Amino acid sequence: MNANSKWSLKKNVFLELDPDGKSGMLIDTTSSNYCSCNRTALLILKKLEKGKTDISNLTKEILKTHDINKTIARKDISNFLTKLKNLNLINEKL
Repeated sequence: MNANSKWSLKKNVFLELDPDGKSGMLIDTTSSNYCSCNRTALLILKKLEKGKTDISNLTKEILKTHDINKTIARKDISNFLTKLKNLNLINEKL
């Protein structure tokens, strides 16, 4: 994964929150691909929903609310973005 990549949701992909606001689902209305999301994933997806962001900014957001090692957070975010990319739910711009 390129550290300079900018990530965003694809245009036909929408984030739907559960009534409690603590989890949700990312849904592609064209392909019917989806991904269920926990609270941490929602933090990332809300940033992607707002527009292009990079892994450094996503890592900073997670570190604000989670007591986790920066390297581990970055690796976990990278893995999550790779899964979303493989499901064709997000765009990557180099």
